[in-house]
Amino acid sequence: MKIFNLKIAMIVLALSLSTVQAKDIALPEIGDSAGALISPQQEYQIGLGFYLRLQQSIDLIDDPEINSYIQSLGNRLVTHSDSPQLPFLFFMVPNPSVNAFAAPGGFIGMHSGLILTSKSEDEVASVLAHEIAHVTQRHLLRSFEKSKQRSIPMTVAMIAAALLGAADPNAGAAALMAVQAGGVQSQLDFTRSNEAEADNLGMQNLVRSGFDAMAMPTFFERLQQSSRFYDTGAVPEFLRTHPVTTSRIAEARGRAVTYPLKRQVSDSLQFYLIREKLRVLAASDANKLVRYYESAIKTGGSLNETATQYGYSLALVEAGQFTKARQVIQALIDNDVDRLSYRLALAKIEIAVGRLSTGLAIYEQAQKIYPDDQALTLNQVDALLLANLPKQAADLLLTQLELGQYSRRLYKLLAQAKGEMGEKSESHSWLAEYYYHSGRLNLAAEQLRIAAELARGDEFQLAKISARLREVETTIDKVEKL
Repeated sequence: MKIFNLKIAMIVLALSLSTVQAKDIALPEIGDSAGALISPQQEYQIGLGFYLRLQQSIDLIDDPEINSYIQSLGNRLVTHSDSPQLPFLFFMVPNPSVNAFAAPGGFIGMHSGLILTSKSEDEVASVLAHEIAHVTQRHLLRSFEKSKQRSIPMTVAMIAAALLGAADPNAGAAALMAVQAGGVQSQLDFTRSNEAEADNLGMQNLVRSGFDAMAMPTFFERLQQSSRFYDTGAVPEFLRTHPVTTSRIAEARGRAVTYPLKRQVSDSLQFYLIREKLRVLAASDANKLVRYYESAIKTGGSLNETATQYGYSLALVEAGQFTKARQVIQALIDNDVDRLSYRLALAKIEIAVGRLSTGLAIYEQAQKIYPDDQALTLNQVDALLLANLPKQAADLLLTQLELGQYSRRLYKLLAQAKGEMGEKSESHSWLAEYYYHSGRLNLAAEQLRIAAELARGDEFQLAKISARLREVETTIDKVEKL
C-alpha cells in the first residue's frame, strides 16, 4: 500500500511537469519565496495532476446542472478576489462529510455534505472564499518553504499526499507514510496557521462579491456546535483540516460586524434547488425519500418550500411515479415559467415516459432563453442521441468547445455522436480526451492509436492524432520511470 500511494504522488508529479494542455495558459509571476521553489506554471500543473489522479479513485459528481452552479458561484468570488486572472476549477465530491479543500493552481473541491449542511448560499460562498484565499496566497506551497533542501519531486510528492488526505483520508494517510510522514505532518500543522489569513481575505472577498459577511462565523459556529454530537473519530472533516475554535469564531464575528450589509442581487432559490437535487442524488432508497418529502410538505418548516416541492418531484421520478412528478413540476413551472431547472426536470419526465419529441421541444424552447447553457446543452445532447440525431448533437457540443466550455462528459458525448455519424477516427480521438481528462493515460493512448489507424489517408487528421499521441506517451513514459 505504501509503495502504491508513493507512486500516486509521483504520478501527480509527472503530470505536473508534463506539458498537459495548460501550456498556453499565462500565469502571473508571484514574487514570494514559494515561487522560488515552484513556478506558477508548475503550480497549476501540480493541481491539474492531482485533479486527474483524484478522478481515478473517486467518481466526482457529473451532473451538469450542479457543476454549472458551483462553477458559477466560484467564478463570482474569483472575479472579486486578489487574483481574478487565475484559472479556477470548482468540483463536487459525492461525500456526506462536511469538507472542502484547495489544490495549487485553483482546483477547489467541495464535499456534497457541505452544501447539505449549509443553510444558505452565503454560507457556501464563505467556504469557497476561504479556499480561494488559500490558493491566491499559495498557503500550501508556503507551508513547505522550510523544505527547500528537498528536491522538487519530493516536495511535490508531499503536497500530493496532503491533498489526497483532504479528498480521501485513508489514501492520504498511507501516502503520508510513504513520503516521510513526520516531516509532512509538522508542515500540515504549520499550514493551519494560515487559517486566519484565509478567513480575513475570504471575508473581504465575500463582501466584495455581494454576500453576507456574517455567513462565515455563522457557519463556523454551527459546525462547532454540531461537533459536540460526534464521537472523536467522527468529527466533520472540515473541523480537522480547518480547526474551528471559539476564538476563531469570535474573530470572524468581530470582523463581520464591521462590514455594512450591501447584498448583490442573488438567486438564492437556485441554491436551494441544487441542495435538493444533491439530496436526491445521494439517496439510496427512492421510496423512503418520497416519504421524507411528503412529511416535510405536510409539516412545513423547510428552509425553502418551493425547493422542497422540486426535490419531491425529482424523488417521484426516481421512484417511477412519473404522472405525479409531472403534476408537481408543472405547478412550479406555472409560477416560474422561465426557471431552467424546472424545464430540465420536465423534459426528463417526458423522455422517461416515451415522449421524446416533447422533451426535445422543451430543450429547444429553453435554448431561446438560455442559449448555449452547458447544463441545458448536455441534457439536450443526451436526448438528441436517443432520437438518433447525432449530427445535431455534435454541432451543439462543438459550439461548447468553441466557447471554451470543456468537461469530461462533453468529450464522452462527442465521441458517441461522432461514432454514430460514422466518423470513427474522430470518435476514438474524443474518447481519448475523455480518458485523458479522467487520468487514465494508457487508455487514452490506446484510443489514439486506434484513431490513427482509422485516419489512414487523411494526412491532416493523422498528423493531429500523432502529435497528441506523442504528448500522451511522453507523460506515460515519465510515470513509468518513477
